[in-house]
Amino acid sequence: MSVLHMYESFGWWRRADYLKVHFAESWNEMHHLLIMEELGGNDWWFDRFLAQHIAIFYYFMTVFMYTISPRMAYHFSECVESHAYSTYDKFIKDQGDELKRLPAPEVAVKYYTGDDLYLFDEFQTSRPPESRRPKIENLYDVFVNIRDDEAEHCKTMRACQTRGNLRSPHSCVAEDESECILPEADCEGIVDCIKKSVSSPEKLSQR
Repeated sequence: MSVLHMYESFGWWRRADYLKVHFAESWNEMHHLLIMEELGGNDWWFDRFLAQHIAIFYYFMTVFMYTISPRMAYHFSECVESHAYSTYDKFIKDQGDELKRLPAPEVAVKYYTGDDLYLFDEFQTSRPPESRRPKIENLYDVFVNIRDDEAEHCKTMRACQTRGNLRSPHSCVAEDESECILPEADCEGIVDCIKKSVSSPEKLSQR
């Protein structure tokens, strides 16, 4: 999102759907974090210190990757999300019986079953809106839904590697899907953007 805002400021990309979908993904991942914190994942000072400093490194690494090549960054994120899915899936299979006996954290119940499912459909670009409405009865259901969230992130990251493929689930209201396909991005990566802005400055200045 940082790089997309920069590209938008320079007039290189104007992709509101990308910003909306990525913010929805960020909102979803933030609630994963809140759930883990409510379960006691931030109780130890060392855990917080390690996680925060890894996050700083990860942020700058992904910003650098996205600046050079969005497809490379999206592929890397797809691999990360795929690993997260596998990790949660293994945890659920190993600890499923115990998890079913434990209550769900309040933040998880509110996020997945509340009246205001803010942006919940937006990050699931492979699904029709309102096609997924989780039920949370215990901690097992929470981890199943977190795992399924990671699967949806993985699909979205894969879709982002195809030019012009990503769109908000709510941006298409026409019956003919071909009418809803976004145009391809004008440039890919900062080198390509700078090259095109130098070769055709008039076109860029008009956008």
